[in-house]
Amino acid sequence: MAPFGAVAAFLLAGFAALEPRSMPWIYVTVALAFELWLFLRIAACGRAPVPPGEAPYLFTPEEADLVGRYRFYFTYTGLAAAAASILSALGLASLVLSPWLLVREAYIAASVIGMNLFFIARLTRTVAPLISLRQRAARGNREALALLEVHEPAWKKIHAVNRVEAPGKDQG
Repeated sequence: MAPFGAVAAFLLAGFAALEPRSMPWIYVTVALAFELWLFLRIAACGRAPVPPGEAPYLFTPEEADLVGRYRFYFTYTGLAAAAASILSALGLASLVLSPWLLVREAYIAASVIGMNLFFIARLTRTVAPLISLRQRAARGNREALALLEVHEPAWKKIHAVNRVEAPGKDQG
């Protein structure tokens, strides 16, 4: 899904740059449809806190907080990585397309595409939290640093339990 989605985002942006009267609206429609679908998938996961100390994972309270905050990222790892790739392609394409459409005097489409970058950024922080956590930790945010410290132990617990529950899946 990820490589084809990213290529599709770039192709649509290219067509939108070549035909600024109608194609930007198709680009916006496709981008917003993907973002709405992703938003609904994230919302379906919920943000309920994970109970610490309960089987099978036996998370510490800090690990449970991290997994609860970024439940989509921990639940659907492959989908989160693919979505992050597509979102980065949409963001990069929008950063180039929006000023180009201003030059071509498609002001409304350029402003809609530019404003969509805020929504793309929000979704990216949800599906790829390590990037924003590392940035916040580098700026001295203690909460982000604490969440980064428990990320690796939480993943180790998840992988250990998943290997025990599905022993034949890792081989192959």
